[in-house]
Amino acid sequence: MKIHYLVTSLETGGAEFAIPDIVTTLQNLGHEVSIIACEPRDLGAVPRLEAAGLSYTLLASRRRKLPIILATYLALTRRDRPDIIWTSLSFGNLVGQCAAKLLAIPVISFKHSASVRRYTYRLRHWSTLWVGDSQTVVEYLRENMQIPAEKVFPWPLFQSDAHAPQAVPWDGKSRLHIGSVGRLHEVKQYAALIDALATFIDKNPDLRTRVQLTILGDGPERQALEDKIIEKNLQDIVSLPGFSAEVNTFLSSLHLYVQPSRYEGMCLALHEAMNVGLPVMATPVGEMRDAVQEGKTGFVLEGTLETALDSALRQVFAHPERLEDYGIQARDYVLQKFSHQQFVNAAERILAQLPFTPTQRYSVE
Repeated sequence: MKIHYLVTSLETGGAEFAIPDIVTTLQNLGHEVSIIACEPRDLGAVPRLEAAGLSYTLLASRRRKLPIILATYLALTRRDRPDIIWTSLSFGNLVGQCAAKLLAIPVISFKHSASVRRYTYRLRHWSTLWVGDSQTVVEYLRENMQIPAEKVFPWPLFQSDAHAPQAVPWDGKSRLHIGSVGRLHEVKQYAALIDALATFIDKNPDLRTRVQLTILGDGPERQALEDKIIEKNLQDIVSLPGFSAEVNTFLSSLHLYVQPSRYEGMCLALHEAMNVGLPVMATPVGEMRDAVQEGKTGFVLEGTLETALDSALRQVFAHPERLEDYGIQARDYVLQKFSHQQFVNAAERILAQLPFTPTQRYSVE
């Protein structure tokens, strides 16, 4: 089967970072897959594609309006008609849905968060099948977007790696290194995290030299976050090193992972942190509601971020020995729940639901 995997862009992000695993899995199942991006943006996902030996096609060199991108994609599909258009992210979904409607090609659409753009909701029935990257998103598709249950399938976009480098547990004496990986965007609530950390330091000035926060990533909020770090006088505590493709190396250098997002789907970064044996603290949204278990894999940041972070860090400094146990349980959780075989099985279940085989479709034309 020939599949076009059509995504909005190749920027830094969980949905984009999952492309190599998705595409190689589909290829290993015997399908021909082409990766097509509507626009480049920061190209943060490209190193992962290159590491997996995958090529890609860009429909435009910069952001363009729908008619231009759609016309370019239609021209491509007429030269290289796929059996399936598999779309990801809002604009990619829109382009794929419009092309599929015009060319009578079935479309499978990924949903990566429990929020929806107006046009995505209006055109939701143009997709043959919908795929949620977590159980939370599956429920959102069924309940909030009112898509029939038989047309919605889960495919958690994380598969554990038993051979990933492991973080060294905190000894309770050295500086506690807390980290996060994500696009510097307001939905990640990094500004609120910096505010909460500043409040904690103000209340506990003796711990100022005992904590460090590093946020790995780039995005539209960089300048605002840099200004806030200066405003809160945290230049010696909070750093923004920018984007790096060496995520596992960074994660294994941490003692504790934090994800304060307003909403998420799967949240690959948090699960990758758990995979390297890190205890985690995060808001209870998306798949993180299940993964972050209070007193077992880490700390749930519920309620106001300021209060929740204060409570979690007080526990960490009072009982540093607990972090190692949380990290062990975090790793066990992802190894058991997100194995490679479970990842492959999810893809097979989705493809098995398609209403035709390629031979049947072409025999009608």
